[in-house]
Amino acid sequence: MTDAHAAGRAGVRSLYLHIPFCERRCEYCDFVSLPGRDREAEYVEALRAEVRGLAVRLGRLELDTVFIGGGTPSFVDPARLGGVLDEVRAGFALAPGCEVTLEANPSSTSHARAAAWLEAGFNRVSLGIQSLEPDILAFLGRVHDRERALAAVEEVRRAGFSRISCDLIYAVPGLDDARWRSTLERVAALGPGHVSAYELTVEAGTPLHASVRRGEKPAVDPEAALRQHRIAVSVLDAAGLHQYEVSNYAQPCEECRHNLVYWRRGHYLGAGLGAHGHLPAGLGTLVDIPVPPGAIGLRYWHGRSLPAYVEVSRSGALPIEASEAVTAADAEAERILLGLRLAEGIAVSGPLGERADALVAADLLWRRDGRVGTTAQGQEVLDEVIRQLVA
Repeated sequence: MTDAHAAGRAGVRSLYLHIPFCERRCEYCDFVSLPGRDREAEYVEALRAEVRGLAVRLGRLELDTVFIGGGTPSFVDPARLGGVLDEVRAGFALAPGCEVTLEANPSSTSHARAAAWLEAGFNRVSLGIQSLEPDILAFLGRVHDRERALAAVEEVRRAGFSRISCDLIYAVPGLDDARWRSTLERVAALGPGHVSAYELTVEAGTPLHASVRRGEKPAVDPEAALRQHRIAVSVLDAAGLHQYEVSNYAQPCEECRHNLVYWRRGHYLGAGLGAHGHLPAGLGTLVDIPVPPGAIGLRYWHGRSLPAYVEVSRSGALPIEASEAVTAADAEAERILLGLRLAEGIAVSGPLGERADALVAADLLWRRDGRVGTTAQGQEVLDEVIRQLVA
């Protein structure tokens, strides 16, 4: 292994694994998801084969975070999830205190399943509650109700999980401010260490997009979205969950360490259907990715066809569909784009610092100790702030 390989390996300390199966595809979902559990066993074996292939090519990397997302990972057999983690541990070293997250839906959560997840080695659960309102859950295509959502939080806690996150969605047509505030207060009262509150986005290719385009469902109201974002900041801060990223709130030391790798432009491996990864350019040849001249990093991704994924994994090859080079200019633009979502902001100097001056004067950015970050007002026009800085 060359010096470039060794240096690159040291910077890769996170792994994302994708489980595509779910009970039902939600109206707004644009992730790779497959309703039902057809070919689940085949897929999990293919995923384990890809994990083995990465470990063989890259060596026994030490990981700080592992995240299994979907789809709905909690929907599949807990023993199979445990087998995936066994494969990870066989090929990689998990650092002391490694954060191992499982995404779960309330409808496929129970005390027994949560106990099995904990026994398998997961130490953090992210629950897709989304709403506590029956009509909003129906609009989103969710299969659980309010009682099931509230019970799921207690079930994972009773099973022994101390790190629990709850996902919520706002700006849903029909969701008024009072009911949104009530949902936030009720979820915060359950005592999760982390809450994600996302604005509903109508992504092309989703069932929701088709319904809106046909006029069957209304579009998102941007004014309501802005009001409800402010309500989330206020209610969650009062509950001790401080905003550390535009859409994410946590008690001290409860931030999602895996997602911070993304927002800080860290390197990570991705495995599974539709999964993405980000590697130093020096590692490209090890994972069979060509390295164009001038690249300092590589982003790669997998296809969306389960049969094709299984076939390639069985052959011993890595089922990576395509990749793109990250140049120094790309990296700087990404640093601004992602870093300004974080409360910690970004370091600035030279021309970038000069471009920030007008935004600081307009109270869209704060500046201290050589760093700038978005103010509350700046968050509300974040795209424009980023456009001016990247220019």
